[in-house]
Amino acid sequence: MPKGTPEEQRPMRLAIIGGGERCLSVLNMLDSRRLKRLHVEVVGVADLNSEAVGIRLARDQGIFTTTECAELCTLKDLDLIIELTDDQELLDNLAQNNPDSAKVIGHTASRLFHDIVAIYQELEEREDEVSVARSFSQALIDGTSEGIMVLDPDYRITRANQAALGAAGISREEALGRYCFQVSHQAIAPCDSPDTPCPMKQTLATGMSAHAIHEHVQPDGTAHYCDVSTFPLVNRKGEVVQVLELFRDITDELSQRVERRTQAIKADLAALVQEDKLIALGKLVASVAHEINNPIASILNFTKLIHKGLGRDKVPAAEIKQYREYLALCSQEAERCSRIVGNLLSFARQKQLTPRVVDLGELLRTTITLIAHRMELGGVELSLELADEPLLTWGDSSQIQQVLTNLVFNAIEAMPEGGELNIRGNKSQGSQQVVLEFADTGEGIAPENLGHLFEPFFSTKSRGHGVGLGLSMVYGILREHQGNVEVESEPGQGALFRVSLPALEDNGQEEGGTR
Repeated sequence: MPKGTPEEQRPMRLAIIGGGERCLSVLNMLDSRRLKRLHVEVVGVADLNSEAVGIRLARDQGIFTTTECAELCTLKDLDLIIELTDDQELLDNLAQNNPDSAKVIGHTASRLFHDIVAIYQELEEREDEVSVARSFSQALIDGTSEGIMVLDPDYRITRANQAALGAAGISREEALGRYCFQVSHQAIAPCDSPDTPCPMKQTLATGMSAHAIHEHVQPDGTAHYCDVSTFPLVNRKGEVVQVLELFRDITDELSQRVERRTQAIKADLAALVQEDKLIALGKLVASVAHEINNPIASILNFTKLIHKGLGRDKVPAAEIKQYREYLALCSQEAERCSRIVGNLLSFARQKQLTPRVVDLGELLRTTITLIAHRMELGGVELSLELADEPLLTWGDSSQIQQVLTNLVFNAIEAMPEGGELNIRGNKSQGSQQVVLEFADTGEGIAPENLGHLFEPFFSTKSRGHGVGLGLSMVYGILREHQGNVEVESEPGQGALFRVSLPALEDNGQEEGGTR
C-alpha cells in the first residue's frame, strides 16, 4: 500500500476486555484531545458488570459496550484486543475465535501498553508546559522596549524581539542565523577588544552575567552607544547552552550626562578662577599697601609744612611759590594713589566675561604698577621691552590680567634671593599672534616637573607657599581665549614662559569696542 494512503493513516482500532479502574485509566489517557502522538481509537469495551466505571465512561464517549466478550470479535477492522482481567481461559477462547486481523495481548502485556500510554501522556504534558513557557518568554521578550537577542555559543542569533530588529533595521528572517556582530557592529569578527570587551565572551567563560558599553553602527552609518548586558541560559547540567543579550540605546542619555558634566566642569573652573584671583588679590593688596604708603607719607609731610607756614601772620612770596609746588606734588601723589587703588579694584571686581579689544602692553603696565613694590622688596629688577605698536587681542581684560599677574608673581617667587625679570612683547612673524615672554633668572624647573606644571594643584613650592592653581588657571584662561602658553627651563638656568594670543589689527578701535 503506498505510503500516506488513508488506510495507513487511520488510527489503530482497539477493543478492551475488563471495564474496571484500569479500563477507565486507559480511556482517559487515550483521549484524542490530549494524546496527539498515539493514534489509537477504542471501538469496544466488554465486561460482565455493565455498570463498571470503565463501561460507563465508554458508553458516555459513544463507544460500543457489551457483557459478552465474543461480540468484540465481530467488530469491523479490529486491530488489537487487550485483556485486563488476567483470565487465562478467556485468553485461550479469544485466541481461537478472534479475527485474523486482530491481535490479542494478555494482562501482563496490557500493563506494558498502559505504561506506554502513560509515557506518551507525560511527554505530551511536558511539551505543553514547554510550549507555554516558550510562549510566555516570547511574550516577555516582545513586550519590552529594549533590544533582546538569544544567541548560540557560536554567536548566531536564534531569537530576537522587534526592538532589536528595529534598531538593526532588518527583518526577523534576515536576523535569524546571522552572527550578532554582523547585525550590531557591521563587523566580520567578534567585537572583543580592550576598548569594547565582549560581554557574551565573558558569560560563556564564567557562566555569569556581564556588562559593557558598545558603539553600534546603524544602517545609515551613524553610531549609537548601547548599554549591553548578557545573561547565561543553562541546561540541567548547569552548562551554558545559549546567552540572552539585552541592550539599550543610551546615546541621548549619554549626551545629556556629558552636557551636564560639561556645565559642572565649567562652573568648577569659574570657581577655581575666582579662587585663584583671590589668592593673587591677597598678594596684590600686600604689595599695594606698601606702594601707596610712600605717596601718602609725602602728602602728609607737605601738608604739615604748608599748615605750619600758613600759621604765621605774613608769608613771604618765595614761600608761597614753594607751597604751590608742594601742593602740585601732593596732587600728583594723590592721583598716583587713586590709579593704584583703581587698578586694584578693577582686578578684584567679579563680573561676567566681557570680551573686548585688549591692548596687552597697556594691561601689562597696569599690572606691573600694582606689583612694583613687591618686586622692589624681593630684589627683583624688571626689564620691560614692548613693541612700539599696540599689542591688540580679543578677550576679557580681567581674566587676561589675571594671567599676567600670575606669571609675574610666579617669576618673583622663583627668585627668593632676587634676580632679573625680563618681559618682552611683540607680534609674531606674520602678525598672526601677539606674544609675551616672561624670562626669570631663578632656580629653573626640573625636567620631571615640566610636564605637570599646568595640572591643577601641582606645585613645586614648599607647603604654605602655594596651592598649585596659578599656572593651571593660566592654561585654562588662555585656552578659553584660543591662546597658548609654553615653558622652557633647565635647572639652575631660570625659566621662560611664552604666552601667545590671536592678534587684532590696529584699526582705531578703543578698548571696550565691539568686534
